[in-house]
Amino acid sequence: MAGQWKPQGKKRSAFQKVQVPPKSIEEFLKLQNWDYWPKEIHLIEDKYVHDMNKIKEDSSFTSIYTHLLKNVPQIFEADMNMELRLRECSLLLQDHASKIFEWDKVICKTSYEKLERYKAFLEKYHTHKKIMLADEMGTQKNIEGCNFSGFKANELTQLPRHLDAKRIYLFILKAHDFDERIFKIWKSHFLSESSIALLHDSFWWWFLHKFKPNKKNQDCLFDRISESYVTLFISIPLRRKDAFFQVYPDCLAQAIYATFREAFPESSNLFNDEFKEDLGNNIFLWMSGLKPRKGFWVHWKLKDLSTTTIHGSKRATEKSIKERTASSQEHIISSFHC
Repeated sequence: MAGQWKPQGKKRSAFQKVQVPPKSIEEFLKLQNWDYWPKEIHLIEDKYVHDMNKIKEDSSFTSIYTHLLKNVPQIFEADMNMELRLRECSLLLQDHASKIFEWDKVICKTSYEKLERYKAFLEKYHTHKKIMLADEMGTQKNIEGCNFSGFKANELTQLPRHLDAKRIYLFILKAHDFDERIFKIWKSHFLSESSIALLHDSFWWWFLHKFKPNKKNQDCLFDRISESYVTLFISIPLRRKDAFFQVYPDCLAQAIYATFREAFPESSNLFNDEFKEDLGNNIFLWMSGLKPRKGFWVHWKLKDLSTTTIHGSKRATEKSIKERTASSQEHIISSFHC
C-alpha cells in the first residue's frame, strides 16, 4: 500500500507545479513565448482591410448626417406644407366670399316681394295647434264606449284615448320618490321596448278579462306577454335582477290601474279596492308566482288621479268640457257667417 501511494504523490506535486499561474508580466510573456504584450494583429488579407475601411467610412460624421437628412422627416417640412395649405384655403375662401356678396346684385327685387307676400299669407292662415290631453279629448270616457280593436301579431294595440305608456311609467316612478341615481337606472329598464309591450298587452288583457271577455284575443295577448317578460328578464343585468323584479310587478300593476283611471274617468267607480286587489294578485302571480300581501295597494300614491291627470293638470269636469265644446261650436258657426 505504501509503495503504491508514493508515485501518486509525485504525480500530484508535478501537476501542481505546472498549474501555478505566472506572478508577473515577465513570467506571463515567457510562458506565452512573447516578446511584449499586447501583441499586434496584422491583417494581411485585403478583405479585412476593406471591411475596416468601410466601417470607418460609415461611422464618419458626414455619412451619418447625410443618411439622417435623406431618411428622417424634417419638422420644418411639415410647417411648410401646413403654410402652403392654409394659403390655398385662404384663396379659396376669398373666392367663395366674393361670389356670395355678388348675389346681392343677382337677386331681383321681385323675389323679395314674393317672399314678403308668402310670409304674410302664412301669418294670416297660421293656426296654433294645441296638444290635447287625454282628459280634454272628445272621446268616450267610460268602459262601455271602448272596444278592443283585435290582436295584431306585429303591432301593439294602442292604449285608449291616445295615452302614452312612457308617460304613465314616468308618473309611477316619480310617485315612488326614488333616489336620483336609482331613478335613472330604473327608468332605462321601465321604458325599454319589452316593458312598454308588457304595459300595453297587460292592460288590454285585463280589460277583456274584467269587462269584455274574448278568449282568443286573451290567449294571443298572454303569449306575447310571456315573450315580453322573458325578454325583459334577460335584458336586466344579473346584479340588478333581484332588486328590479321586487319593484317591477307592483309598478306594472300601478301603471295599469293609472291607465284605467286616466282613460275612463266616468267609470272610476268600477276601479275600487277589489279591482286593485284582483289586478295586483294577477300581475304578481304572472311575474313572481306568488300573491302579494293583502292590501298591498295601500301605499300607492295615486289618490289624486280622481282630480288630477298624469300630466299634472287639474281634471276637467263634465260641465266645463260641455261649455268649451259649445263655445267652440259657436265660434265655428260665427266664422262661417263672416
